[in-house]
Amino acid sequence: MNDMKALEHLAPIADEMLAGLHADERMRLRVKNAAMAGRKTRRRIYTAIPAACCAAAVLALAVVIPGRLAPKAALQEGVVPIASIAAGGEQMTIGETIADLSGGAQVRASSRGGQSLFAEAAGDIPMVAVGGAVYRLLETPGDMGGALMGGEIAAVALHTDEPSLLSDEEFAAGASNVAQQGAVVYEVDGIDPNTAVAAEVDGSMRLFQRVSYAGRGPGGLGLEDVFDVRGRVRSVEMTGRGEITGSAANEVIGVLLDRAILVSADETARREYLTVTLESGLKLQMGVSGDMLCGCGGWSCPEFFEAFDAAL
Repeated sequence: MNDMKALEHLAPIADEMLAGLHADERMRLRVKNAAMAGRKTRRRIYTAIPAACCAAAVLALAVVIPGRLAPKAALQEGVVPIASIAAGGEQMTIGETIADLSGGAQVRASSRGGQSLFAEAAGDIPMVAVGGAVYRLLETPGDMGGALMGGEIAAVALHTDEPSLLSDEEFAAGASNVAQQGAVVYEVDGIDPNTAVAAEVDGSMRLFQRVSYAGRGPGGLGLEDVFDVRGRVRSVEMTGRGEITGSAANEVIGVLLDRAILVSADETARREYLTVTLESGLKLQMGVSGDMLCGCGGWSCPEFFEAFDAAL
């Protein structure tokens, strides 16, 4: 086959391989940086690959020699599984992999507006994993002491700076990027351990709240399991709306726990925050985006927002 005939087949081949893919700003910048550094980037195409790979794949097809298009590749090491969990707990895979961006790829949950209670770090989120569940470090309290600590749950088996690269087995065994290896993970008095745990960080006993992380959501658990606050709320505050206290606060939280529907295993973007202060003084938080509340999973509950506004 001569070059001209091979080029005639390039467009349909590209359409088939890149169907449904869309480039984003992050990939554009990455391709630009790679070109400036004089590196040549090779990409493989995955079935149901996310949009992050589109720009690199288009670049590769633009310069490929006719007749040498690469076949669809097998899964590589280092990819992160993503799943969506429908209401009721049944798990359904919606994409087999996230592109292997690099050996040092990190997972971050960016907060906006300066009102987040969650601690930030230079790399992955400050976290501890217990039994496969992931908990993120909260800024407050700075030290819980021993007053609110419950029984021992597990111990940190592995300390790592890149928890997003760990296997399911390592997550289940216990891992952290802030608590040291051997650190004990404790229950918190009055709170389901699926909602929050405590562990020592730099000599202080710190509070960690359950969150979604790298495709790990609530599994078959309900919102009340991963946000166990019913009947113990002192106040509830929502960014831009106001604050409700006392029995009214418990009533609106009851609407949330009774009516919320899980629509995504992964946490979605947060523009505002719902902050719940418990009678113990501890604070837990969920992100708010539209009619979604985001913490461990993305939960839709229009009725909660109606009840909140009515209580104000």
